[in-house]
Amino acid sequence: MRITFIGHASILIEANGVRILSDPWWNGPCFGAQWWPYPVPYVQAIQGPPIDYVYISHGHHDHFHLPTLKLFQGAKVLVAAGSELSGSIRNLGFEVIESDGSTDRELRNGVRCRIMVTYADDTLLAVSDGKETCINLNDALHAAPEAVQQKFCRLIRQFYGRPDYVFCGYGTASHFPNCYVIPGKDPSRTAAMRQAYFNRAWARIIHDLRPRYGFAFAADVVFLESELSWCNEAVHNAERPTEAFEKQFGSSTETRVVDVAPGFEINEGAIVRGSVRQRLSQDEVRQVYGDAIERVNRIAPVGTQTVCELKDLLERNILKGEGYLGDYEGDFRCLLQIKGTSVGIRVVKTGRKVNVEMVEEAGENQKSYDVVYRTRASYLRQSLATPYGHETLFVGSGGIFEFPDRSALGAGIHRELMTMLRPFDGGAVRRSVAKSGVIAAAKRSLKRLLGMSSADLYDLEKWTIFHRID
Repeated sequence: MRITFIGHASILIEANGVRILSDPWWNGPCFGAQWWPYPVPYVQAIQGPPIDYVYISHGHHDHFHLPTLKLFQGAKVLVAAGSELSGSIRNLGFEVIESDGSTDRELRNGVRCRIMVTYADDTLLAVSDGKETCINLNDALHAAPEAVQQKFCRLIRQFYGRPDYVFCGYGTASHFPNCYVIPGKDPSRTAAMRQAYFNRAWARIIHDLRPRYGFAFAADVVFLESELSWCNEAVHNAERPTEAFEKQFGSSTETRVVDVAPGFEINEGAIVRGSVRQRLSQDEVRQVYGDAIERVNRIAPVGTQTVCELKDLLERNILKGEGYLGDYEGDFRCLLQIKGTSVGIRVVKTGRKVNVEMVEEAGENQKSYDVVYRTRASYLRQSLATPYGHETLFVGSGGIFEFPDRSALGAGIHRELMTMLRPFDGGAVRRSVAKSGVIAAAKRSLKRLLGMSSADLYDLEKWTIFHRID
């Protein structure tokens, strides 16, 4: 079995004359213009015989990337049985093969695969050729609850014993916490702490599976927009997942961990091309994406009529969810700032009523609001009007939350706003059970100190590091 790391979550598995490509993404950005692949993918490996199968793990745009997938017409697409992606992929002209995960499915020439649904609509892929086994976990486990990680590690060991190769993601894959501007916040240390959490999860999964080789991948993403490009170096140049493994478990004689870079290649257990990750340089990102950086940061003027239409969409959505939204304890004031215009949208909750109105000079008097949310008109429209459009905002980092006053962090107002900005279908962003006020904040702090607080990966108070005051 020969495996080449293309970039991000894309690997090419070649076994017994069969070529399987996973989650191809390199033909343009994803989540609007937010995410760009970097280091640059090693697409040279795709040259040669045609790709036989393309595995799509789940529907996030960096895995199910239509402009890149369309390059592989003629290949068959592997997805989990019952996947909601099947119809969309068939509509593109692809033959779809579904795997229910209960057994290995033979593809051709003794090459078998199994796709297992894991958590939050994600999946993992196992490929075996009779001699070696490769487990492609992509985003399926490192961000899942630890009980889910343990369950699927047990299943993988049960089905395959000790795998030869495990590719496991370690990316944060969310707008949180880098899209939150808070007075006194240390953004670089906060970003590094968040990344360290997922590095440790990667290390734990690799240790549990004990493969011959463990590879860190599926986090080759940079931001070109000026408000977020600061975090490229802060995230990529912090502790690496392989370093976290060695800190937790020492240098393992059973498992060799490798922090692979695009172009890395291994064949029958021998490393053919040893490309490994180097420190990210923002200057190098600018050299690669100079023209794109200019385009991404160019904001076209937005007319008042467009803001009015967005206000109407938001108002109709709030009306659908008025029962849920009215149950929030407390009042709040939020401002939506639309890039390219001074006209904004004000959202005010008083009692059980949520009111929406347009406001001139949206950049003025921000301190009178609990939360200010800044985004593009196109992203906001997509989020309000399409079933998965909110992923551009809240997975792809398409907007910035700003808290004029740090005291509003624990009230969960940003979660209420997130619920309003996606089509209301009865579900909602999980509401914090925390109460507001000084006493409630003191109780939350005490619970965290005593280790009594429940795990919440989106707890602003827990996941924010503030500058030290000398």
